[in-house]
Amino acid sequence: MTRISTSIEINAPPAVVREKFLDFASIPTYTTGFVGSITPTPAKDPHTLVPGDKLACVMGNMNFAPVVVRNEPAIFSWRGSVPFVFTGEHMFRFEEIPATTPGGVSTTRLVHEESFSGLLAGIMGEGWMSSLSALRGDSIKGFEGFNADFKRWVEGGNQ
Repeated sequence: MTRISTSIEINAPPAVVREKFLDFASIPTYTTGFVGSITPTPAKDPHTLVPGDKLACVMGNMNFAPVVVRNEPAIFSWRGSVPFVFTGEHMFRFEEIPATTPGGVSTTRLVHEESFSGLLAGIMGEGWMSSLSALRGDSIKGFEGFNADFKRWVEGGNQ
């Protein structure tokens, strides 16, 4: 299995960060493009998504239809695949960073990652196969760009 993992600290408690994350309709208002959209199909409140529910996603220049794996207070994830060739589980984890002062507010480490498996998973790794394509580097840049855009929006810098 191959994994890409990025993270960013956001100055808001995990419950607030998760609530903002589930506001899928606002994604086009704050991102620069890597995560273009996340839409439940059929349309429903993202808070009520359960494992097996379908999504329509646009990431980079790819349109795909993954299924929800987890929708819990600490994690939201989906799985998409090209059967027998490539499977990816895309995850957003909301990790609490306790306040450092008495009475202070906790913050959140948003961990944005994907685990890949299947015959072509190696193109997302760090070895020779990935050197044949720019997919790993482009994905990391895209994850980090989304993280920065999302942080700015959550913290009130882009509303």
